[in-house]
Amino acid sequence: MFMKRSVCLLTLMGLCASLSAIDFQKRNDFGLSGLLLFSGTDIVEDSAEVDGLSSGTFFPFLDAGFYGQMNIGRSLHFGLGFRVASIILATMTWPTVYTELDLWRFSLNMRLGGGFFAGLAGFHPFFLAGDLLIPEASLWFRFSRSRIGFGALSFLSASSLNAEFFKDFGADAIKNKRVLLYISYIWSFR
Repeated sequence: MFMKRSVCLLTLMGLCASLSAIDFQKRNDFGLSGLLLFSGTDIVEDSAEVDGLSSGTFFPFLDAGFYGQMNIGRSLHFGLGFRVASIILATMTWPTVYTELDLWRFSLNMRLGGGFFAGLAGFHPFFLAGDLLIPEASLWFRFSRSRIGFGALSFLSASSLNAEFFKDFGADAIKNKRVLLYISYIWSFR
């Protein structure tokens, strides 16, 4: 009986000590981003006739993120929240998780979002649920509260993810231009 209590007490003390090293905070990012669209991508091919998009088009939009962030030490961050993208009369939001690693003045960020989308198109609200995922990888240079960076994102169907997809994705995604590039300038409020 004494041994069980001692083990439980030591386990609880270890858990409390490890949680005290983790810092929880909120993080709000606001900025201006732009996608660089190339011919051959699904987005350009689907909307080229309507919007006049061509290869090399820079598509600007406002970008925001609202997250709960868990810091492990000073350089590793995990976050959960949602992102918002807005152009003049259309706004869309979706849930996002991320991992960020800080190295000197640079940050490497990996995000995964999607599954549920909500927004406004004009004055008409919409809600979409499906298997669309948005994986992203980006590299940032940090100033005091702002940062500038570039990254790549893609649109994937969760139902098509299997071992063969991951085996061929790297070369196939670049060859078939399923990866979109972007550049952003973000202000972070923590």
